[in-house]
Amino acid sequence: MKRLLTVMIFLMAFVYLIPLFTVGPGGIAEIEQGNTPTDTEEKDTFDSRTEITLWDGEEVLTLPLDKYLRGVVAAEMPASFPEEALKAQALAARTYTLYQLSLYENGMSIPESHHGAQLCADHTHCKAWCELESEADKKWGNEADFYLDKIGKAVDDTCGIIATYGGQPIAAVFHSTSSERTESAAAVWGNETPYLVSVESPGSEASPRYKGEVRISQEEFREKMLEAHPEMDLSSSPDKWFKASQRSEAGGIIDVAVGGVRVEGTWLRQVLGMDSTNFTYSVNGDELVFSTTGYGHGVGMSQYGAKALAEQGKKCEEIIKWYYTGVELTIKT
Repeated sequence: MKRLLTVMIFLMAFVYLIPLFTVGPGGIAEIEQGNTPTDTEEKDTFDSRTEITLWDGEEVLTLPLDKYLRGVVAAEMPASFPEEALKAQALAARTYTLYQLSLYENGMSIPESHHGAQLCADHTHCKAWCELESEADKKWGNEADFYLDKIGKAVDDTCGIIATYGGQPIAAVFHSTSSERTESAAAVWGNETPYLVSVESPGSEASPRYKGEVRISQEEFREKMLEAHPEMDLSSSPDKWFKASQRSEAGGIIDVAVGGVRVEGTWLRQVLGMDSTNFTYSVNGDELVFSTTGYGHGVGMSQYGAKALAEQGKKCEEIIKWYYTGVELTIKT
């Protein structure tokens, strides 16, 4: 009897303490039942209780985290992607949101472009977001209900789960399409980040943006370059304007000498409107042709890579740990 009582006490303690543990070897599936309420239960979860403020481009909205994440997943990833990829997107978005909020808690000022809100709906600054109540029919037509349920399930099945490194939420950045490898944070932004290193990334060829091209006249190119760097010497033939490029492990241009002036690949990408920093160039008559591989900054999770991994049978947690090196999955309650 004493032994039975001891076992019962242990089990009760385990039930109450499990929300504080990191996700174990069994993965997210072990905790989904506890995180997702039934239709007859009133929702009371970390995601539903946590509120954020969002500048949507017109006004500041106050939203529960779960509603915000549904709008992010819908705006950032095709709803036709496999469920495990959508769950990985939801988890990454939740993680990055809490990472941003932690920066404010540690003294970082809210950007003026946010109009006082914690987050914005600009994908180049925070994350894209859409108001599903008004836009679902426009996005998906007759399939709106199906995709709304699919996205809602992806958010609910990962409720409260985030990726952490050293116990803190990570900067879970993501992008559309990598090359054969993702970029490291050090190669793109100059900051060594242990969980944002270059890793192999499958499935990019399936993306419609895997290969891209920018054509620009020699005259316009000269104008753009000299406006920013008047010291550039572009008097030689165009095929000699680019020299001594430094490429990352993933193939992106870290920096390159243009007309004798060394500039960053990220700057060139922005000025020329290229899809990525992984580019080559050629001269075609009076035009310069920049051919790119990949779409986006290339750091963190590749969305088309997540799709490919999910199609291979990988689960959400496996996808997250594939792209964010050395992280743990932690449950917020």
